[in-house]
Amino acid sequence: MANLTFANKVEDETYIKKDIYKILLVDDDKSIHQITTNAIDSMVFKSFNIEVISVYSSIEAKNYLKKNKDVALALIDVVMEKPESGLELVEYIREKLELNMIRLIIRTGQANEAPQMEVVDRYDIDDYKEKTELTIQKLFTTIRTSVRSYIQSRELQQKYEDIYKQMTRNHLTSLPNRILLNENLTIQTNKVLVLIDIISFSSINESNGFDVGDMVLKELGGFLESMYGDKYDVYHLDSDLFAIVLPSEIPDKLQTKIAQIKKDIAKLHIITNNFNRTIDTTIGVAYQGEKNTMQKAELALNEAKNQGKNQITYYSEDLKIIQKIENTQHWGGILKEAIQSDDIIAYYQPIVDTFSGEIYKYEMLVRLKHEGKIYTPYYFLEAAENTGQLYDIFKYMFTTACVKVNESNIKLSVNIGDIELSHPNLMVFIKKTIEFFDVDISKISLEILEYNSISEHLYVKDKIIALHNLGFEIVIDDFGTRCSNFSQIENLPIGILKIDGQYIKDIDTCENSRVVTETIFKYAQKKGLKVVAEFVHSQEVYDIVKEIGLDYMQGYHLSEPKPSL
Repeated sequence: MANLTFANKVEDETYIKKDIYKILLVDDDKSIHQITTNAIDSMVFKSFNIEVISVYSSIEAKNYLKKNKDVALALIDVVMEKPESGLELVEYIREKLELNMIRLIIRTGQANEAPQMEVVDRYDIDDYKEKTELTIQKLFTTIRTSVRSYIQSRELQQKYEDIYKQMTRNHLTSLPNRILLNENLTIQTNKVLVLIDIISFSSINESNGFDVGDMVLKELGGFLESMYGDKYDVYHLDSDLFAIVLPSEIPDKLQTKIAQIKKDIAKLHIITNNFNRTIDTTIGVAYQGEKNTMQKAELALNEAKNQGKNQITYYSEDLKIIQKIENTQHWGGILKEAIQSDDIIAYYQPIVDTFSGEIYKYEMLVRLKHEGKIYTPYYFLEAAENTGQLYDIFKYMFTTACVKVNESNIKLSVNIGDIELSHPNLMVFIKKTIEFFDVDISKISLEILEYNSISEHLYVKDKIIALHNLGFEIVIDDFGTRCSNFSQIENLPIGILKIDGQYIKDIDTCENSRVVTETIFKYAQKKGLKVVAEFVHSQEVYDIVKEIGLDYMQGYHLSEPKPSL
């Protein structure tokens, strides 16, 4: 008959399931195993249970740990097959197996042969004990402390992995995003980057609604992953921009493969709500070189769009593309010098109350002074983004806004994009600046410029909420284009929407622009938001904006941007 062991009766009948954690006992002395195991068996830990695994050499320990990476604690003898077998095992665990969470405690019966301070300093261990000093009480404390430390490390690692996954996944499609692509491109070699852009995606949003637009993105993302995910890496970079990374092949074979990808996408028939059709794409391709693979692919994509869309363009040392790169390098250097020499200048354009005609506030617009001329962002904004200087521009503009508000007691609006919002020092800078100038925050609005989709980055949304909580009025600029849609701003503390100028500038001649404008205005009214019409450049546009009833206007018909108030 089998031996049966019955658990002691527990007065509290509520059964609490405890996690089991492994302790690896590495020692060539069997009596040490028996003594240690008996001692551990007598211990009761409040929040976890222990499983002891005994091995009798460093070789056995290595073989076990290769297959079992979930050991919480290893008690390791120093002297086994060789005088320093235990110490060599520690190096193997940390460096070869890269197990950093497991707690490692060295035990020795020959303490004089391996002085404690030297061992702790040289080897990545958590403690060093002589076997004679590990009484049951001390062993209990050591195990409890080590296992709890292991649990905390594992929880932190899980939180890190969760946050990392959120940061590197597209919120809508769950595909890897631009952040992960850039990381992978730095470690991969001999790859080909294929950028896939949906043609006229903004018209899908405008004509069918943003929910339909989101569904189209999900369908395309799912299609690309199901078709190519087993062989290639598939990414969703921005609103309507996807990417596939392929291995480098001979040009003819690669071009055939990419042409087939485009044909496959063209056969994808998407049916949802009022949307029932296929989609067309424009593709830019770049071979992975020493650097700038992403930039080259984007330049190829832009070149394809310039050729009439629905094209496939490969990056080459084409004069136009080279000139674009040179322009980025050219303006990047000028911009850096301008920031250092205070040649970044703030211009001011009034935003006017539609019905009273009074100036509600001024939008601050950046300019660059170079060799006696004043340049608009058209020349240097792309270079600022590519060279990482957008945050420096924002710092200058925001500081200037604080000074002007204190001097003139006016309301100002400062532009800020998701690139600047994601900067780790943003909140510290803003808090220190407003505290230094003791500025009335209600006089400053922050206009959100979406270089990429806000909804993809939870930390950007959190920054917007934090800025609103500080007291800033939040404005969404260029609403209706780029990444903007109703769903993206649903849970943001928005006060004002600025309708993109492309709809306002021809509202007097284009019925679709008027429909889009009126739709956005009705949505804003239901949400209790104010609306600004920018690019009011003529009396005809002015009259229609006033007829629709938009709250505020901005444009050259009212006033051009000026260097002073």
